[in-house]
Amino acid sequence: MTVVTDEVLKKKYDKLYKKFVKGDFFEVIKECNKVLKNIKHQSFLNLLSFAYQKSGKIEKSIDVMKEALSLNPNNPNFLNNIGTCFYMLHEYSEAEKYFKRGLEIDKKHLHILNNLGNLKRETYKIEESIEYYEKVLSIQKDAVPSLFNLVGIYRITNQKENSKKYCRKILELNKKFTDADRQYSLVHKYVENDPHLVEMLIKVNDSDLNNLEKVHVYYGIHKAYEDIKDYENAFKHLKIANDLLKKETKYNFSQDEKKINNFINFYNKNKKVKASGDHKGLIFIVGMPRSGSSLIEQILASHKKVFGGGELPYIQEIAEKIINEEKIDTFTMNNFKNKYLSLIKELDNSCPTFTDKELLNFNNIGLILNLFPNARIINCTRDPVDNCWSIYKNHFPIKTQFVNDFKDIAKFYKLYVNTMKFWQEEFPNNIFNLCYETLLENPKNQIEKILDFCNLEWDDNVMRHHKTSRIIRTLSFDQANKPISKKVSNTIKNYKSMIGDLIKEF
Repeated sequence: MTVVTDEVLKKKYDKLYKKFVKGDFFEVIKECNKVLKNIKHQSFLNLLSFAYQKSGKIEKSIDVMKEALSLNPNNPNFLNNIGTCFYMLHEYSEAEKYFKRGLEIDKKHLHILNNLGNLKRETYKIEESIEYYEKVLSIQKDAVPSLFNLVGIYRITNQKENSKKYCRKILELNKKFTDADRQYSLVHKYVENDPHLVEMLIKVNDSDLNNLEKVHVYYGIHKAYEDIKDYENAFKHLKIANDLLKKETKYNFSQDEKKINNFINFYNKNKKVKASGDHKGLIFIVGMPRSGSSLIEQILASHKKVFGGGELPYIQEIAEKIINEEKIDTFTMNNFKNKYLSLIKELDNSCPTFTDKELLNFNNIGLILNLFPNARIINCTRDPVDNCWSIYKNHFPIKTQFVNDFKDIAKFYKLYVNTMKFWQEEFPNNIFNLCYETLLENPKNQIEKILDFCNLEWDDNVMRHHKTSRIIRTLSFDQANKPISKKVSNTIKNYKSMIGDLIKEF
């Protein structure tokens, strides 16, 4: 039997770690498994776990970490890694259990503390979330991830000065962390010759910044120029930001079209297969981004019997899995139904009705209603030009890829409209079409209709939605936290001469 020395193992590990950094996860998995056949080395188990994580094979990563913990149950890094896996699966109770075990061993473990902050934020326990981030900063003042997490939390809780303070701290530590510039712009009201605008105009020409770093600065400059009513310069910098993002994402509309068609074909093949049994009240809010969905969820979540779950990826993830199942039967449907119900239970188990505001669930209304036959779907609509312009002028996470080009946005919008026509023919009694402009014009009348559609009695709290303590984590949090006004917040009139290409699409 060949004896493998520590020196040989170290060289092997270093070589594989370099491959991991380069993103060659398949090779790392293969080589780590070869090593582990002969020797259960903890460093290789750890690296294998990370490689499975990065490959999207979270369950395999958990299995590896369980093996590592059987060898060393008190390793806080292992406990953090397995907790992270459960967090990625949205199994927050299980994740918290491992994170807290890790903290019992190392009370100052920065990654665990930050991860617990993230977990509490995801489960709407905002005060606890802040405490964990602040604990990180009490140990390491320059911990940028925790500083940035606080930027976001203070922004959505309308503590603008605190948000700005942490943005400035980040930029003092790292000028290339330009998302802090963009976040600062969102909570700052600019004036002529504003010092931060001057800083951004200089920074955007810095050759040290890559394109994605510059994108945040361009969005910040756009916001500043809009504040001071210099709309030509605002549009110029907004267009540069969108053009750069379009180059990065290389968005291809046909892929989205194919994906939606695949989901519809799956539904057509399996429309008779439904989950059995009852389920709690579920309201799925769908539509295009920037269509008033955050406002309607906030209104509903103000009702004493409703919990607002926000934008949840659960149905999208179930759809990706179920479409690859070899056999679709009631047993399969029940498994996925119960999985979804267990995940939302992590967020709330007290209210009889739950809202899920993942807008792109419009792809999977057939699947939703096969899993949950009594669910209600609220389809949020808005004037198409206003809607598409609002999408174009706001920054979205890079995974949302159709948002940076007028033609792409218009094509996706038309795909959404056609998809909804199909679902409305299939499920005429399960879908309520809510027009944003009509809601603003006659809120009480529309809210009464929505509550009736959702089998909810009237609750005066829904007319005081802006006074609820519920946190909104979407782009529209500011608008949704204000009283409903007939005056539509709409900047399109200031840009009409510049957006002819968008207007032509409709």
